[in-house]
Amino acid sequence: MYKRYNLSDIQKAVIELLQDNNPMSSTEISKKIGTNRITISKYLDILYFQKIINKKKIGSVNFWFLEPGIINVNSKDVNYNNLQQKLLVSLTNGEKEITENIILSITNKRTNLNRIMIEIFFPVLKTLFEIHNRGRIGKTEKIQIITNLTESINLTNNSIILDENSNKRNSILIIVAGDDDSIPVCHMIKIIAKKNRINFIFIGNVEKYIDPFFDIDFQRYIKKIFNKTNDKIYVCLCSYNEISIKFLSMALKENEFIERINMIIFSNTITKEKIQDSLKDKILIDFANLIEIIEKL
Repeated sequence: MYKRYNLSDIQKAVIELLQDNNPMSSTEISKKIGTNRITISKYLDILYFQKIINKKKIGSVNFWFLEPGIINVNSKDVNYNNLQQKLLVSLTNGEKEITENIILSITNKRTNLNRIMIEIFFPVLKTLFEIHNRGRIGKTEKIQIITNLTESINLTNNSIILDENSNKRNSILIIVAGDDDSIPVCHMIKIIAKKNRINFIFIGNVEKYIDPFFDIDFQRYIKKIFNKTNDKIYVCLCSYNEISIKFLSMALKENEFIERINMIIFSNTITKEKIQDSLKDKILIDFANLIEIIEKL
């Protein structure tokens, strides 16, 4: 008598099995797990298309194996600290394939997207800044690691489940990066906005374009959006660069359409302490608080 399984049970059992017995045929897996070969073959194909497992054909037989980095994630009791450490190690070791497979392992279990951002991606980003500041990695290596982290963040796009209780908002979120270091944060915000059906525009990093005339160009672009919609406009500026924050904040405050524009600024403690007194808008430094605000737009 064969046991009854669902996909989640099969995924867990197959990963545990292949971690110790890589590779195995469908027949070997079905015997070990205790389900019939036709059923297990269907499930293996699903896991293959989800990129959880891979296969190679020897003669007429498919042999199944795990890609490096694929792990079991218990969706009911996720160990976020453990996942955070695994992701950090793979990033700093330059193991891009393992990094991507860790993300696939997490997202295929429909883990809470907000918690992935708050308890995995953002702490990893902060740790990368810390180890760079301590001289453990150079600037070039930091850029490369942050680029890989940003690509990993964007992998979660494929697992977004739109909030069915959330109607499309009458608001537009314009996301702006004020330096390269804040780009991963902008991508996290973009994903949260998409999940919550918030219309958004990601401008990118404007730091290198800032000059005495850029405020006029920036205002012209915001005005173009303003004239196309009656929606409330929110500009979310993420930057650890005090010059970018001051410049863009002042540029928006000088516009005639200021009443329909709300400014959201995200930075770090050091930058906030330097410039908060010179700004009217509050600078946020708590990433969980930022997500909470975005979700209420």
